[in-house]
Amino acid sequence: MFGGLRWSLLALALAQVPIAVDCRAQTAPATASSFLLVNQERLLTGSVRGQALLADEEAERDKLRAEARSIDAAFEAEEQKLTESRAELDPAEFRKLADDFDQRVVAARRDQDARSAALASEFDLRRRQFYASVAPILVEVMARHEAKAIFDENSVLLAAQELNITEEVIAEIDAAPGDPAPEAAEPPATTE
Repeated sequence: MFGGLRWSLLALALAQVPIAVDCRAQTAPATASSFLLVNQERLLTGSVRGQALLADEEAERDKLRAEARSIDAAFEAEEQKLTESRAELDPAEFRKLADDFDQRVVAARRDQDARSAALASEFDLRRRQFYASVAPILVEVMARHEAKAIFDENSVLLAAQELNITEEVIAEIDAAPGDPAPEAAEPPATTE
């Protein structure tokens, strides 16, 4: 019983908070705030540079998936031939061929897993570089608003939307000079 009452009081309190936040936001300019909010993921998905980086990642993932499908198809065809030749082969010779085939399949899968992990690490590095390149823009915007801090909006429970500078930062990223496309990573090495 008390648990339901406690949740009801919390819901009532939260329902009234936006009204108080909106009233203060109307009396104080956004530049007077000591902190601002930004959606970091949106900086990546909403900016031209970020979209180019994401498109490049997807193209590299597609290439790796296509290679994996091609390898799988080749192994399936080889397995079919091996199965068909089983009746004509000496059991010891068949076992030797089957063991060799299994070892090559396991090695190819291990190689694909390693390439996938290397690609994921490369993507992580590129994203960190992207956010590092955005940091000076965030510093400029923070100074312009005379704020003391910028928080990711996903870590803030409740705040006035006027504090969100995501679109402003995206516009600054897109206006910044430089190549909008990320540097292409060298494809991970393959083993035959």
